[in-house]
Amino acid sequence: MPARALFVATLLAVATGAAWAQLQYPHTAPEAPPPGVPERPPPGITAPGSATPSEKSQLWGALAFTADGSWATAWSKPSKAEAESNVAVACAKFGRGECEIVSFDGQYCAALATYIGAHSRHRYKLSYSGGGLSVSQAQAAAMERCNNDTRARGRCQLRTTVCGDGR
Repeated sequence: MPARALFVATLLAVATGAAWAQLQYPHTAPEAPPPGVPERPPPGITAPGSATPSEKSQLWGALAFTADGSWATAWSKPSKAEAESNVAVACAKFGRGECEIVSFDGQYCAALATYIGAHSRHRYKLSYSGGGLSVSQAQAAAMERCNNDTRARGRCQLRTTVCGDGR
């Protein structure tokens, strides 16, 4: 199959599978910070050598994942569409089922936590994403969501973390 046809097929599969994917792969899109975290960092506060908040908001990142925890990431992309298409193509190449995509601007990070195992005679493949303004916030959010699922019984594993600005 030509690369362009694969790309179009992947985008159609992602677009039409969104409702199913949200039920199958519970996640939190990192579009809003967790409670108690400021919406944006205070003006003028940046680490030496880092991008300013306005420069970061012009960058995009994305995380694509399957229920079994296979994942693809993109960061420092100039547009949301480019970040999403990069991870959609990479995730589809795994051939591990439907891919869920989470995208975010450069000020945010996203993490993925997964549980694969059995409980009450059922096998589960569960993946949860979480987001925040820092790597640690994103990791904590993903792990909390995953471990709060009674099927996982607190046995989730962190898979990856990505920030929109590449930090």
